[in-house]
Amino acid sequence: MFLASATCLFATGLAAADGDYATRRAAVVKKCESTNPSASQSGLFFNPDGYRSFYVRSQCFQDAAVQFRDATLCADVRQRRALLSSSWGYTAARCRMLVSEGVAADRRGLEEIVRRYATGGITLRDFQIERNGNGRDVDIIPVFAGIYGHGYTLSFEILRPDAPPVLLHSSGYYVDEKSNLRIYIPQSDIRQRFPAFAMNRPYSVRATLMLDVGMGGQAGYWSDAFIENVFPVRERSRSITRQASF
Repeated sequence: MFLASATCLFATGLAAADGDYATRRAAVVKKCESTNPSASQSGLFFNPDGYRSFYVRSQCFQDAAVQFRDATLCADVRQRRALLSSSWGYTAARCRMLVSEGVAADRRGLEEIVRRYATGGITLRDFQIERNGNGRDVDIIPVFAGIYGHGYTLSFEILRPDAPPVLLHSSGYYVDEKSNLRIYIPQSDIRQRFPAFAMNRPYSVRATLMLDVGMGGQAGYWSDAFIENVFPVRERSRSITRQASF
């Protein structure tokens, strides 16, 4: 739960990157593998040239290869030759070419996000932690700078010298120069993750803001490896640490 002015929760369901990518890819590949290799269609004269005859399994694998930008799937694409029905659209070579074109288009799109982030990306200038009006829970109030409105993931952790950090909050938001967030954190949630937590004492809190580039879409999904190669997490995330009393 959070209160916000001039902002809204950013949909992070498709931003789970490689987890969703791998799950989606596996489901589609399983469907392709279950397709009868001899099943075919021909005489489709209203289809574009090159796509009037094909093996259904090959069509499935080529579509999957293009959608997931995975040229390894092209090895399962076979051309079906038929009299009077052109079939050059579904071949291993054609598949690899379409994947390559898709990856190039994705790279250009992601590089444009890199450029816009470099010239005006939202940064986390500061944050405060205040007691909520109910006197029991807390509110986190981040302060932003920058002009590139986009989806960002915002996380807060309590740092401990001899133990792993305790996650206070992590969620996706659309953030721009007008964003005014006030994030509500129930004390019970903190104690559930950190039983030794005590009010009225200072803790070292680290805040991290990361640009969320998503994972593409139906035209082509992006894997973590692709995103990391073009726009690494270290280049689109910033952290600050403050002493804060709860």
